[in-house]
Amino acid sequence: MDRREMEARRADNQVWNGAGDYHLRPWYRAIGPDGNAPVYLNTIVGLARREGWTEIMDPLLRSFAGSARGTLYSDLFWMGLERCLTLRWQEERPALQALRRDYAAQALAQLPAPQDRNEGESLRGCWWARALDQPHRESAREKAMLDQLEFSPTWSGDQVRQGVENLLYQWYRRPRRSTLDQLGSSRVDRSFFAAWRPGRNRGDALRRLSGPGESRGQGGGLLGKKRLSPFWQTKTRERVLRDYVEGCFGASLLPPGELAQAEQELCTGDHRNCRLHFTKGEPSVRPVKGACARERALFQLQRERNRAYFAKNQGQYRLAMARLSRALENTLLLQREEDDTPSRWGRLRPQTAWRGEALGGEQIFSRRQTREPGELWVDLLLDGSASQNGQQEKLAAQAYLIAASLGRCQIPVRVSSFCSVSGCTVLRIYRDYQDKGTDEKIFDYVAAGWNRDGLALRAMGWLLGQNKEEGRRLLIVLSDASPNDDQKIPSNSLLHGNRDYSGVLGVKDAAREAAALRKKGVEVVCIFTGGERELPAARQIYGREVVRLPGVSFLAQTVSRLIQGRLTAGDRL
Repeated sequence: MDRREMEARRADNQVWNGAGDYHLRPWYRAIGPDGNAPVYLNTIVGLARREGWTEIMDPLLRSFAGSARGTLYSDLFWMGLERCLTLRWQEERPALQALRRDYAAQALAQLPAPQDRNEGESLRGCWWARALDQPHRESAREKAMLDQLEFSPTWSGDQVRQGVENLLYQWYRRPRRSTLDQLGSSRVDRSFFAAWRPGRNRGDALRRLSGPGESRGQGGGLLGKKRLSPFWQTKTRERVLRDYVEGCFGASLLPPGELAQAEQELCTGDHRNCRLHFTKGEPSVRPVKGACARERALFQLQRERNRAYFAKNQGQYRLAMARLSRALENTLLLQREEDDTPSRWGRLRPQTAWRGEALGGEQIFSRRQTREPGELWVDLLLDGSASQNGQQEKLAAQAYLIAASLGRCQIPVRVSSFCSVSGCTVLRIYRDYQDKGTDEKIFDYVAAGWNRDGLALRAMGWLLGQNKEEGRRLLIVLSDASPNDDQKIPSNSLLHGNRDYSGVLGVKDAAREAAALRKKGVEVVCIFTGGERELPAARQIYGREVVRLPGVSFLAQTVSRLIQGRLTAGDRL
């Protein structure tokens, strides 16, 4: 387990401790600029959950992500929230004040000198200096803002939310609770990605785990007494979304007509009103600017981290690649053993020669031939949602090792990832079957957004169907088996509203799609990347075909075992 994963788990435990519930899925995690999980901020996250404020706060936080001042707005929000909750819980948790002071001292030490601070850093510096009762200089504007941010500990969650909105309206003219804010998942001008990622300033960053986690009622809902029209009914918004997705992930592989036909075939049932985007990451022909440019810049930083992580550990990974390649080559050699086959010509077999005269038998000769293993087509599908954000480098390295080893053994392999953006499931192909020398592109893997596992598996089945070559089909999915999407499951009844695509419903849908692939002859295996809580869901989706990689040293043994037995000659699907 690497340090990042250890700190992520430590953050989870801190959130659980604050919430008093070790079964919930944390809606946020705090990871400091030093990579450590600050116990104070994660405790505040847990206390917000204990108060039941997450559903109230989350739409506001999500709306900040697409704003040019989103990081500043988020900082102000968490500053007001942490003080409010600390004062609210200090009698029951007297250590909170000491934790707050310790954290304030650390935060101040990490800030640049006062003359070098930007607006957000200056406000944070004044705020934490107040927490420590230290002398400091505040402008009239800063004093008025921070005074307004000192919310009463008796306030409800809705009052805190309203206090933040009032402050942002007064000082930054940000509209209060606009119609677009209430559209929740249907927003176009907010950031579509609910991802773990650091803030753009140098202070501590609250990072998203897997979208808004378990928030409810943000999909369509009611505005006043009128039901909001579905997001996809507005062609302009669909075009905006298409442009946004292309700008962030790359141009579509399919022309509009073929894509529309694929969506008509695949986006049905529980996935009605969803959209699809297939891409190889090629730049869009349209200029990339605004939110798209910011997301692409963040993606590029992660790609550089993926490559740096592999370079740092390349000794260990090169050894694992050599072991896996050798194990696969041995498997192929075993399948190519020579075989004596009875024939009408070849070398005379003395033990059966008598049959020619006595019985008129013709196959009295033996012909030595080499058995060739059956053709195997392997697909690697990586969960590219925000729940994988804490292990992006590791997943990219594992996918690279598997693909490169299979390529060395001339086994066709394709590597893809999936995520969902405001109801549009994106399948990014890094390496196709016929591609040679493109394994490095796998390090472009980035985790962001949601994950509609059922639709992703259905779309992969469609992609597999485009390959008309004979042979076995093996789909290896690297996932934590936690379907969760902001696009709700549409209801077929007027009596029941739309349902969230998550939890039991999401798992059942993904299990149905995995079963449908198996019926088509595709062997589906999951390399599980989650924790113990998600393991039952993985087994429900993938059955017995669930394996875990405790470490890179187990990769060769695990993957070679998956390949063995699937290269048998003559047993083709």
